[in-house]
Amino acid sequence: MGSVPAVRSVGNRSSIRRSVVVWPRSVGCVAVCGSARRPHRLCRRPRPRPHRRRRLLCRRRRGRRWRWAVGDAVIDCGSGAAGRRCRRRCGVGSVTRWWGPAAGGGQTVTGSVVFGDIVQISGVGGDVTVSLDRPWYRVVPADDAAVPLSVARARAQPSRLLLARHQIVPFTGRERTLDVLAAWVGGDAPVAVLLVHGAGGQGKTRLAAQVTVQCAAAGWAVWQVTHLPVPVVGAAGVVSQVELPGGAVLAVVDYADRWPASALLALLTQLRDLHARAGTRVRVLMLARSDGYWWPALADRADGDLGVEVDQLALAPLAADSGDDRPGLFTTAAARFASALGLQQPAGGWPVPELTADGFGQVLAVHMTALAAVDAAWHGEAPPTGPGSVSAYLLRREQAYWQHLHTRAEAPIGCPPEVMHRVVVAATLTGAQPRPAARQALERAGFADTGAAADRIIDDHTTCYPPADTRTVFEPLHPDRLGEDLIAMSTPGHGHPGITRLERDWTSELITGLLTGGPRPPAWAAAAVTVLVETGHRWPHLATGVLYPLIREHPQVAIAVGGSVLTRLAGIPGIDPTILEALEPLLPANRHTDLDIAAAAITSTLTRHRLVHTTDPAEQARLHATHAWRLANAGLREQALTPAEEATGIYRRLAEANPDAYLPNLAASLNNLGIRLSELGRRQEALGPSQEAAGLYRRLVEVNPDAYLPDLAMSLNNLGIRLSELGRRQEALAPAEEAVTIRRRLVEVNPDAYLPDLAMSLNNLGTVLSELGRRQEALGPSQEAAGLYRRLVEVNPDAYLPDLAMSLNNLGIRLFGLGRRQEALAPAEEAVTIRRRLVEVNPDAYLPDLAMSLNNLGTVLSELGRRQEALGPSQESVTIRRRLAEVNPDAYLPNLAMSLNNLGAFLSELGRRQEALAPAEEAVTIRRRLVEVNPDAYLPDLAMSLNNLGIRLSELGRRQEALGPSQEAVGLYRRLVEVNPDAYLPDLAMSLNNLGIWLLGLGRRQEALGPSQEAVGLYRRLVEVNPDAYLPDLAMSLNNLGTVLSGLGRRQEALAPAEEATGIYRRLAEVNPDAYLPYLAMSLWAYAWVCVNVQANLPQALESVAEAIGLYQPLAQQLPQLFAGRLLAAYRTLADVLDGLGRADEATELRRQLAEATGDRPDS
Repeated sequence: MGSVPAVRSVGNRSSIRRSVVVWPRSVGCVAVCGSARRPHRLCRRPRPRPHRRRRLLCRRRRGRRWRWAVGDAVIDCGSGAAGRRCRRRCGVGSVTRWWGPAAGGGQTVTGSVVFGDIVQISGVGGDVTVSLDRPWYRVVPADDAAVPLSVARARAQPSRLLLARHQIVPFTGRERTLDVLAAWVGGDAPVAVLLVHGAGGQGKTRLAAQVTVQCAAAGWAVWQVTHLPVPVVGAAGVVSQVELPGGAVLAVVDYADRWPASALLALLTQLRDLHARAGTRVRVLMLARSDGYWWPALADRADGDLGVEVDQLALAPLAADSGDDRPGLFTTAAARFASALGLQQPAGGWPVPELTADGFGQVLAVHMTALAAVDAAWHGEAPPTGPGSVSAYLLRREQAYWQHLHTRAEAPIGCPPEVMHRVVVAATLTGAQPRPAARQALERAGFADTGAAADRIIDDHTTCYPPADTRTVFEPLHPDRLGEDLIAMSTPGHGHPGITRLERDWTSELITGLLTGGPRPPAWAAAAVTVLVETGHRWPHLATGVLYPLIREHPQVAIAVGGSVLTRLAGIPGIDPTILEALEPLLPANRHTDLDIAAAAITSTLTRHRLVHTTDPAEQARLHATHAWRLANAGLREQALTPAEEATGIYRRLAEANPDAYLPNLAASLNNLGIRLSELGRRQEALGPSQEAAGLYRRLVEVNPDAYLPDLAMSLNNLGIRLSELGRRQEALAPAEEAVTIRRRLVEVNPDAYLPDLAMSLNNLGTVLSELGRRQEALGPSQEAAGLYRRLVEVNPDAYLPDLAMSLNNLGIRLFGLGRRQEALAPAEEAVTIRRRLVEVNPDAYLPDLAMSLNNLGTVLSELGRRQEALGPSQESVTIRRRLAEVNPDAYLPNLAMSLNNLGAFLSELGRRQEALAPAEEAVTIRRRLVEVNPDAYLPDLAMSLNNLGIRLSELGRRQEALGPSQEAVGLYRRLVEVNPDAYLPDLAMSLNNLGIWLLGLGRRQEALGPSQEAVGLYRRLVEVNPDAYLPDLAMSLNNLGTVLSGLGRRQEALAPAEEATGIYRRLAEVNPDAYLPYLAMSLWAYAWVCVNVQANLPQALESVAEAIGLYQPLAQQLPQLFAGRLLAAYRTLADVLDGLGRADEATELRRQLAEATGDRPDS
């Protein structure tokens, strides 16, 4: 009986549960200014009310991806056939195909762009972007001109007439696709990516060439981008300079599915930055055979991380995409091929064969048939008819070309045709390679035993097939489809009568030698296996006779080439399950960043097969459990739930009949079911299975502790997480502590087996302690967990890199919570970096974690005073979480509310207060709904968002509206403090401070005093325990208390807190000027203002306000929308101080200058 995989649940990965609150520290004094003789008034001038954004009416494609318009609503129906249908429904007129860039404003670049050691932009009067990265790609201007081909060369090697670069046959048809592409090119997105995918020979390259011609004629710069296997070394290779004559560029990327995701993202990032810096409109047209796993990963990153619009288009068969029928296409092609071969067209035209078979549904298949017919007529042969016969004919012409080169009188090549046959097969498998790699390939395949012999063969092959890139050799046979047909037809067993002349007995041996002749898979393994898999999709005998035996005997080769090839392999129709069974033992036992998606694909195929062939309930349950585990590892959480439920149901029935045998399996499946439900946001449902699993493992430990103690620790760890997710944090502590205790004992006996589990439980214990307000105690477990995961990553990065990122994320939160903000930055940044890499490989699994780390990084940056830098991560986090919440609101709405809450705070910090209101209001709305369902879990979050909403409203001058949320927040925090003062006392102090400010702003000064004094008292208590964390908050509350006391006329009492606040902020600014210089300026200004009010310490007030102005001046230059008003208010306070010192003339002159600057009348 097989065991159930013991899934290890990770702790609360979200971490800053109560998001940062920014404005309370300065609201008091920023809100008011003036002199002792005049009523306080707002310093900030009112801003014009912005246009309201209206949500558009049409939301076709990709769910709810709304676009926005200012003023009149515009309907965006998209493009293509669906777009046309949508336009008819929406009442929008027809669209004329237009290839020019959409009109746009702002700066644009003209000149040149250099990709390489620098990115240089010339001919622009704005910023210049400089990059020191060496790209993994080459950018060249797209050459629209046809490459000439002589009649002699065409007659000798007719397959060259099929190459797109010669443009022998003019582009025709594809009218519907061209409509879609024209609409995409002319769309209003500043940067957009479109994937066009279809089988080999479908016409993608010619279609792209047609688009480049049209775009170039319309004024676009058109670039061709090719991937480099390694960054090219040498002065001539590291720089690609391309002209940019206008403000729009189209970049064409072929074979995009064979690029590493990181290289594609690097290209998109650089093009996105080109637009951001210079206003260039960018279109990226990617071509690929499939839209497999690689495309969703790339699209999610491009859309969510880079803000690039992405879409895809499956290239339709000819009949569905053009008015041209196949006979017409054949006739046109035959005429052009005949002209290129110097032949006369027959009087009655070229006879059109039967072209209705499925094999002729591609442009290339029809063109190949036309070429074969014309060439056969010239040689006096009957034209081939079926697709297989056509390929065989053209390949025999290749053989004749090899023979001609070998036997010609002038400069014959040394390789006999039979040897060249082998070399061409090998080169088509390996793809273009540097010469040293080509030598190694020939040696592995048994062609040459010395480098000199290999070089002679390589030189002969280069004569036959000159490389497109002169730095490489081994140019494959093109088009790709013809090269794949060569490999398939050279392999015995294809079953096509009449085309057996190409079959060779050495094919299987050559392929095996290329891939297995060394201690490890060669550099070309991925290319070779990719070609074999693609060929196997069309030629079953190649799969069964060569590919499958290769994998059975050498499964490590397939594993080594990576997840993308394995996923494509698993998709071969009718694949022999034994092949996947040979791979299954080599799949990682735990998570693996590159192989998780492939493992899920393989397991899905095997599970379907095995369930059909077994009637054993225990085996069925095991299959379901393993399937659920693999799906969850790949991020396919919704798909994982059904098999998890099936496994639990079967094991429950088995355990009822035979508890001794199946109770352990039931416990494991219940544990896993709880995890699956929790991942989908169904947290209340997840608790029951988790509690039952822990209970069952306790019973099992009583009977056999050695066997089941590890499982009990696992279930306790997960039970703590489930309770914490439901807000039952005090109950969560005991199982979390017990799990750590058990796992420490287990590590003492067997560290290799149990160290990962201890690290996980320590991480979770730190989270629970932090949620309970025991922040200092939480730091130790978090630090220990991060240290353990670092050790584990050194040994097995694929398995433990996600856990290291999680522990670093949480360590940053622990440090942040203790006020050690500078120390928190490094782990926060490292967590984001790791998770970006993980998302490149598997976005479904790791995108939620990236969003969380981005949210937390923004918080840390903001608290360090790096406010502009904080905005980007925060906005990116909101974008990702909004998309996740659209798909699964139960799981991701709480996280979206957290990110919205923080985004509002960060926008406010940058002075964008009107923009800050909407996310703050949305966060409150979401959290009210969550509290209705689960108040224990979400009441603290609602209180926090209410507090912040009050701040946002007050900043907009809506003080009466701000009072309600602020009072409600104080009430909620008082309730929470009664239950857990350690966790919520800081939040109560913060909300009391803010409540005092709002009451003061409404003129209710006496009511404001109580909350302000209570806030100062609470912060003094907190500073005694943790000065690093709470000293800034104490300074803020002291500053505001001084303002309240001064407003009550208790002016002498107001001086002491104002002086103390200034002293604290001065010490803080010495350590972290970016974060605290604005607060020091505020407190200096506030102190001067209080001095004016009490008419005391005026010489010191003059020094203070002068220093404040000196600090505000550079701040106002950096962020005028935030600090210009405060600088103006400080100047007005300076005038009041000068009045108090008897320097009336200077005060009057200053007020006159201020009036000229602002347009106000001078103060009387």
